[in-house]
Amino acid sequence: MPPSPSIDWPAVRAAAARLALPRTLLRGRAGERLGSGTGSSLEFQDYRPYAPGDDLRHVDWAAYARSELLAVRLYREEVAPRVDLVLDVSRSMAVTDAKLRAHGELAALAACACASTAADSRIVIAADGDPVPLRRPEDVERVLACDAAASALEAAHLPLRRRSLRIVVSDFLFPHDADALVGRLARDAASLAIVQLTLREEAEPGALGGRRLIDVEDRGAIDMVLDEAAVRDYRARFGRLRLALSRAARRSGARFVHVVAGTPVREVARSLARAGVLDPA
Repeated sequence: MPPSPSIDWPAVRAAAARLALPRTLLRGRAGERLGSGTGSSLEFQDYRPYAPGDDLRHVDWAAYARSELLAVRLYREEVAPRVDLVLDVSRSMAVTDAKLRAHGELAALAACACASTAADSRIVIAADGDPVPLRRPEDVERVLACDAAASALEAAHLPLRRRSLRIVVSDFLFPHDADALVGRLARDAASLAIVQLTLREEAEPGALGGRRLIDVEDRGAIDMVLDEAAVRDYRARFGRLRLALSRAARRSGARFVHVVAGTPVREVARSLARAGVLDPA
């Protein structure tokens, strides 16, 4: 059986936050994110006097402190956006139990964020085949058996919808040109978030001496001496990889965050909020 993570849903839900939505109009055939009425979107529209039963979260308490008059902020109506959650389900994401568990937590956090909106959300795991509808957070468990021979991100085309909000989770430890890859993922997107998940030892390995390294995806093997010089070279190359992804994301207007497997899920959620992937709690 291919490996699947065991997700601690109570811990994930306790840490989860709303998906950070763009503050600009998202236009597309499926409708605009902002309508002409009032609702719960992020764009401020007007005030009106408080009435019993109004949501207290919308009361302008600063204005009340100045004037002692209760007023409620009105926002432009939020219309459901499209969200494409792109998950790398290659064997690389399950190279250890810790990495697989962290992958499950990340996917679950993203799924909870999607569920916090009225979004039309899908999970994309392959270049061919239909994406999986994401109707409730637990739907991610159906796709997290990480046994693909290669990441779907290596494909020239993914079934991403025009003007969708895109969240991509991968270790990105496959040959790629960062600008070309991020540019392809950002093309025709309303927004893009790049989340790189790695083990600490994948980013900062130690000198281990002679070892046989086995590629978990193509099963190839190579004998190497992991001395201090080899480790310094590897760390430098990993640093360039992460920097290239970060710079490519910035040039494309995307968000980038690096997550280390084993980080508590609440701190992972804070990191996603600081990067602008989730709304701050």
